[in-house]
Amino acid sequence: MTTVLQTLHENENGSLYLFNTSANNSNASEQSFNIDEVSTLNSVESYLWTYVSPVLILVGVFGNCLSIAVLRKMRFWRRTPLFLLVVLAITDITVLLDGLLRYWINYAFEIDIRTLSDASCKINLFVIYFAMQYSSWILVCMIIDRFLKTNFPFLYMRVATMKKTCLIVLILFIILVGIDLHFFWTNGIIDGECDDLNEKYHNFGEFVFVYIDIVILSALPFLIMLILNVFIYRALKRHHEFRSASVVQSRCSRRRGNRRQFSKKLTRMLLFNSAYFLLSTVPISVYFIYDSYVKFKDDLNNARKDVAWSVLYLFQYSNYSLNFVWYTAYNKVFREKAKEIFGFKPKG
Repeated sequence: MTTVLQTLHENENGSLYLFNTSANNSNASEQSFNIDEVSTLNSVESYLWTYVSPVLILVGVFGNCLSIAVLRKMRFWRRTPLFLLVVLAITDITVLLDGLLRYWINYAFEIDIRTLSDASCKINLFVIYFAMQYSSWILVCMIIDRFLKTNFPFLYMRVATMKKTCLIVLILFIILVGIDLHFFWTNGIIDGECDDLNEKYHNFGEFVFVYIDIVILSALPFLIMLILNVFIYRALKRHHEFRSASVVQSRCSRRRGNRRQFSKKLTRMLLFNSAYFLLSTVPISVYFIYDSYVKFKDDLNNARKDVAWSVLYLFQYSNYSLNFVWYTAYNKVFREKAKEIFGFKPKG
């Protein structure tokens, strides 16, 4: 009887040992798989910032500089929409050089210009937030300018002067500087990192300013742009219907297709610009709100979150890199002036 019990006890211990060994092997295999996935995700994140960033920087800086050169040939100081396009181009260049260039240098050369000094920390944060918000509101000014021109042409002639436009641009500049000025006393270098200086400022940045930023940067500008674009489309439609009914039938038959095509292209451009603006700015703003409340302790989830952050942030930067395209792709005069810069003879 004793021998039987000992045998059963030995078998039970052996089974338990095999079970524990199998479980340990399974955990080790799963842990190894997680390490490999984390390493892959980290490589993807580094690849995105190292190779996608310089493309967006080169395209954006070159395109916006070309826009400024073309608008100079078109004498932008005489027309408010062209003046706003110049301000927009300069602002977008600032965003790319202050924000995106910093990430490229950090991932490609492991040098973070934001942590070089206390001053660089404060200035870099202030400039990137201000420039992004300023770009959004310059877009709003352009939509308001077109809204007035299409719906209230006589009022537009009295209101949309260069002097008043410059004043509005200056007022926006001062307001946004005031909103973002807090970075100069809430942030600084702590343990080699650019971070909030104390718990109070940290809570303000994580749970208050993140909502202020999403409203100023994307939510409110897009809402204004969307509503005004609807009125612009309706005004253009009425205008073309009136012209179609008032011209001679033979002329109408020759030009109706051109008018219809122009209206479709203009409407498509406005709607596409508004949609792209929303898609490129809102997701990253929502991510920052999500990041304020959700913190992961394991490396795998943090790596996944870092890749999502990289994709969303680069998508937002593409808005500043390609912004000039949406306002010039349908403008034949702009294209002809651009050809002149490169030595090509204009048509006609």
